Amino acid sequence: MSRDLLLDTVALWGLVFINSKYHEPVARLVEGRRVVVHAICLHELVYPAYKLESRGGRNLDAGMRVVSSLRRSYANIAQNYGFLYGIEKLTILPLTLSDLLGAYRLILEEKDIFVERGDGYWPSVVDAVIAHVWKRLSAELATNDEKLMTYGDRHGLPYRRIAPAD
Repeated sequence: MSRDLLLDTVALWGLVFINSKYHEPVARLVEGRRVVVHAICLHELVYPAYKLESRGGRNLDAGMRVVSSLRRSYANIAQNYGFLYGIEKLTILPLTLSDLLGAYRLILEEKDIFVERGDGYWPSVVDAVIAHVWKRLSAELATNDEKLMTYGDRHGLPYRRIAPAD
């Protein structure tokens, strides 16, 4: 097992929110590991958290409280990751032009994975960024995302499927 563990957005959600059904499994998984989080996941996590807490954007004050809470949580995790979770080292990767270009290449080359069909066709940019970085790092990915697991299977990349606590 690789000591390096890349978290996708759901795994990050599980780490950040102690009331999440993913908190306990992710907290166990990160213990004693070198953990990598891409900044795009920190950004992406804000949207569902805001939507949930603000009742779909109808309660601005509740939405602002979740943004404030995430700000404090991110700072706390960045400064106290060892104490909080027993993480050996935490690395937060910035979003680079190389990441975006690599993600766009994946979207173009692997449409079956990185383009979602719903009410039209929508590129999964965040998933493609994570896949691009994952392939570059060859770290184990903590995820429950079917698209990312399909990509990992196709390219021989290690991942750990995270499941909610019972």
